[in-house]
Amino acid sequence: MTKTLLFTALLVSSWLPIQGQEPDWEDLFNGKDLDGWVRMGGKARFEVSDSVIVGTTAEGTPNSFLCTERTFGNFILEFEFKADPELNCGVQFRSGFIDGLVRGYQYEIDPDRKTMYSGSPANIAMDGKEIAPGKQPRSWTGGIYEEKLRGWIGDLSEEPLARDAFRPGEWNKARVEAFGDRISTWINGVPAARIIDFASPDGFIALQVHATDSEKPYQVRYRNIRIKDFGPNPDVPDRRNTFISEWIDGDSGKYAKIWMDKTTGAYRASLYGEAFINETPEVTVECFRKDGMTASFMAPGHWSGRTDGKTFTISRAGKEVFRGKPLERMSPTLGMEAPEGAEVLFDGTSLDKWYKLDPKVWTEGCGEASESAVIEPGGRLSLVPRPGKNGSIITRDTYSDFFLHVEFRVPEDKATNGGVYLLSLYELNIKDGFSQEKGSCCGAFGNVAAPEYPEPEYNWSLPPMVWQTMDIDFTAPRFDADGKKISCARVSMSLNGHKVYDNVEIEKLKGAVGRKPELKEGPVYLQEHGTAYQFRNIWIMDKGNR
Repeated sequence: MTKTLLFTALLVSSWLPIQGQEPDWEDLFNGKDLDGWVRMGGKARFEVSDSVIVGTTAEGTPNSFLCTERTFGNFILEFEFKADPELNCGVQFRSGFIDGLVRGYQYEIDPDRKTMYSGSPANIAMDGKEIAPGKQPRSWTGGIYEEKLRGWIGDLSEEPLARDAFRPGEWNKARVEAFGDRISTWINGVPAARIIDFASPDGFIALQVHATDSEKPYQVRYRNIRIKDFGPNPDVPDRRNTFISEWIDGDSGKYAKIWMDKTTGAYRASLYGEAFINETPEVTVECFRKDGMTASFMAPGHWSGRTDGKTFTISRAGKEVFRGKPLERMSPTLGMEAPEGAEVLFDGTSLDKWYKLDPKVWTEGCGEASESAVIEPGGRLSLVPRPGKNGSIITRDTYSDFFLHVEFRVPEDKATNGGVYLLSLYELNIKDGFSQEKGSCCGAFGNVAAPEYPEPEYNWSLPPMVWQTMDIDFTAPRFDADGKKISCARVSMSLNGHKVYDNVEIEKLKGAVGRKPELKEGPVYLQEHGTAYQFRNIWIMDKGNR
């Protein structure tokens, strides 16, 4: 299934956490005046004409915003817009006025159909092939941009249906749904962007008129602005170190990542000839000067690097070998709802499907899961290390053949060594595979003795504090009437939407589990191994054979 089709399927059922009576629509614009709105930023003009808010550019002024006096956290927002093709603009949501600037999430309005797109990432056509640079406009109306912060965090490069949905020169209808850390957008009824992000849980809504150096005034129009307000978010926002980042050179295909050495705390950047390849990098440069998002790097052999937060360059002996733009990735199965017939193991509210692990037995519980795990704000399950105590948990039920969906993230400040154990025996590692040059990847087998699988060819790990997914298809071993194993356990696993193992068999285990008999059924075990890390949205589809 392509990412576009998968995304569309995921949005058929809304993420709305509706409990009880759904709020009514309320108008944010009364059609007569700008009551309830306040101007911020530049000096572009906002006025009301024929029940429409008209924004007109002013030469040489910064981005201008018309902001709601109220703030919103969880909501459904709809509005209509029509923009001059020369005027890139957007609608802010969950935004704030910080350090003299409007910052926050933005529904992008990208009406330019004349300028052909040559940037990175490349747009993908319906047949899955990249569109050659300079052949089509960018057309990312409906994407999610983070104004004066990270930039693009939800582009439409892989959403051709959404790119085609915008109607230039006409009125278009936009929709934004924001609930907790789940945000999705539509353009003219077509699903556009979908992110899971909690950098800003609440804020105002604002209509943008973009800055321009043109003497000619351009206009954007907004009307029928309405909202269903589900109330603020009580949870604190995520604090992610966005200096830890990924970069891609659209011309050469080279890839770089800035990561933090968790032993020394030093920032480093590694350069690879191919994106995500799990091999020794061409070079690793070390940061020696940093001021905000601006930083300089160097390494022996006349290597140097520099970033301003928008571009990252690496040079050798003064010759540039890499010019990268920021790369933001999200697993295509992140937030995937449990299908009909599946068992939800953790939905953010309860630990009643879990026991505290008995460390002497491994396949049984010895107490309530709340003795080992904590449900954090936002419905995140944390396995918390406690001195002298085991922090792992196992499911109360047992399984044989199943499909398991797990979402997790690792911390920024400490190395993580945990895992998902299938039948409490077969381990898939959970670790910060991003913060290393080369080595054992997240998702790799942790205790398989035979066959001896090499390290995965690609390292699909995402940065610390970014939610990741494992999708695991497991077939238990088979035994005859005398208990003799007649077929091995088999595993398929995708990390962040990319296949790591494809129906591979496990003949023999090693370590502590290698001394235990294999089972035809058993629990799922989440291992705490000295470092706190988090889970969310865990569900399992039992395929029988019990």
